[in-house]
Amino acid sequence: MDYNEAMAEIKKGRVRPVYLIHGEETYLARRLEKAVTEALLPPEERDMSLAVLDRDPPPAELANLIETVPFMGGKNVIVIRGTNLFRSSKSEEGEGGGDERLLKLLEAMPDYSHVVFMTADTADKRRKLYKCVERCGAAVDVSPLKAKDIRPWLTAKLAELGRRLAPDAAEELLAAFSMMPQLSLGLLDNELDKIALYARGQTITRQDVLAAMSAVPEVSVFAMIDAVSQKQAGKALKLLAEQLAAGENALRLLALLTRQVRMLWRGKELADGGAGSREVAAELGVPPFVGEKLLRQGRGFTAAALRRTLVSLAEADRDLKNGRADKYVLERIVIEMCR
Repeated sequence: MDYNEAMAEIKKGRVRPVYLIHGEETYLARRLEKAVTEALLPPEERDMSLAVLDRDPPPAELANLIETVPFMGGKNVIVIRGTNLFRSSKSEEGEGGGDERLLKLLEAMPDYSHVVFMTADTADKRRKLYKCVERCGAAVDVSPLKAKDIRPWLTAKLAELGRRLAPDAAEELLAAFSMMPQLSLGLLDNELDKIALYARGQTITRQDVLAAMSAVPEVSVFAMIDAVSQKQAGKALKLLAEQLAAGENALRLLALLTRQVRMLWRGKELADGGAGSREVAAELGVPPFVGEKLLRQGRGFTAAALRRTLVSLAEADRDLKNGRADKYVLERIVIEMCR
């Protein structure tokens, strides 16, 4: 089960007796944990009926928490963050084993108790315990989203904020997200809140997005590449200087710039082979309109120039790490790209 399916169930009033929330996206994991808690316990009952543990308790303690009848009726909710019970175990050789008492508890959960296991690790689906959770409740994968899959989350977030995105604002936002090697929904959630506060009207404009997210390196680097592709050296250098002045690490900016130049080069190769924007987007794992924008930006460079830039970026990375260059090596590369 994925996050959206689990949340949809809870909103309809169906809360499973046991959940395993596994994956690296802490933002989604905590939102799902909160949804389960709020669906089962009124605020005034949480002090007495909510138990949050940072590690696996001994089996006897967990059994006691599950079997204890709630004071004045109601529900028990037991949240175990950082569980290690679902890790891969060589001793089980794919068949699963685990603690038999825990298996029996989960298979016969009293209707007044609910357990939420949480881990940033990928769960071993071969284990008996994992299969038991799937059978008796739900195992929910909260792996990081990819940029091309961000639209449903963005739509839900905008609905929560009661705002709309202008088409060019949506394009700018999704283009910025596509620059991020790994999306952090916690960061994106904060950025959307900030944009909503910054925007004056119900509709968020492109200028609102650019102004509110100007300090985000991925946004700045994407805009910088756009300026470079149009040979606007002054604008590109200004964007770079703003990031460096804000204390952004030169190596991180270098890595983002390298990733973008590599995408431009690969997009140009594909286009030269007859691929369209959708094929380029699918190959690079970005939304279709970003693929189109990459092709448009790529027209400002020859394949040979992009190869030379990648060599220069690799040399800059080496020299920065060895202390043989300073942050201004990035300025020289930007100037070379604008020629």
